[in-house]
Amino acid sequence: MLDVMRLIGPVAALVSFALSLAISLSSPVNAQTTSGKDEIPLERCDRLPVVTMKVAGVNRRFLLDTGATTILNLNSFALGESKSVQITSWSGTAATSAREVFLPEVDLGKQKLLNLKLPAIDLSPIGKACGGAIDGILGVDLLDRMGMTIDFKRRIAAFTSEPLDSAGAFAEMQRDMGFCDTAFNQGDGKAITECFDPEIILYTPHGEFRGRQAVMGYLTDRYFKFAPKLHYEMKPHDVRSFGDALWYSYDYSIETPGEYISGHGMSMCRKDAAGRWRILNMHNSLMEPAVAAGAVN
Repeated sequence: MLDVMRLIGPVAALVSFALSLAISLSSPVNAQTTSGKDEIPLERCDRLPVVTMKVAGVNRRFLLDTGATTILNLNSFALGESKSVQITSWSGTAATSAREVFLPEVDLGKQKLLNLKLPAIDLSPIGKACGGAIDGILGVDLLDRMGMTIDFKRRIAAFTSEPLDSAGAFAEMQRDMGFCDTAFNQGDGKAITECFDPEIILYTPHGEFRGRQAVMGYLTDRYFKFAPKLHYEMKPHDVRSFGDALWYSYDYSIETPGEYISGHGMSMCRKDAAGRWRILNMHNSLMEPAVAAGAVN
């Protein structure tokens, strides 16, 4: 597994992901009606979305990142006990030595969280990259716990009064895109194109691909030429929903006549204007180097 400085650093990788997420979610189809809900204005650090939270009564600026777990800036929260903790970002989850900080109270709008224990590491490179103070990253764990939805068009974060049904949203997404695995195994480019949002961003061990055309070009050159001797499997794990966006992690494997690949991934889907789920972001990494086909039982 990666150590923490490779996981969130160079920290520019995390900033790049947050920036791409902010840009990709700026479409009106992600906006929810927020009338009558607790609404928090989104600020900016350069182009990155930031909210101000009260931590023990003091205003703190947190970068919003739905691909990471919540992390504190060690320079802002100096007191705490050093221990091994789990930190997750778009590139995976790793155990690392970090300072664990106890926060008796955190307030965001009308939402209040008590008795939090959060990891703290040096996040100063993020502040330097965007040109402003960053006291932490507000990640998927607390966003889900607070029921926050993000409207980038109106530049607000809103809280729903009802718990979000992540399992229901995932089941709905699978109904919309249940044909995608079969289309991949058959090398059916026309069908699988419908699985992707026009603004999809695909991160792979072989490069970064933006937009349907680039993603389809990569899949065609890399995999579809082997169809029908091509097999893809995916096993989902953690699932989180945020309004019209759905995030989940997974293990995957791809077998071709020449090699067997296995790895971890993270995907974010969103509903289009017609209410259909499509894949917006995918981040795939290898668990281990590819092996020759047939070498795995």
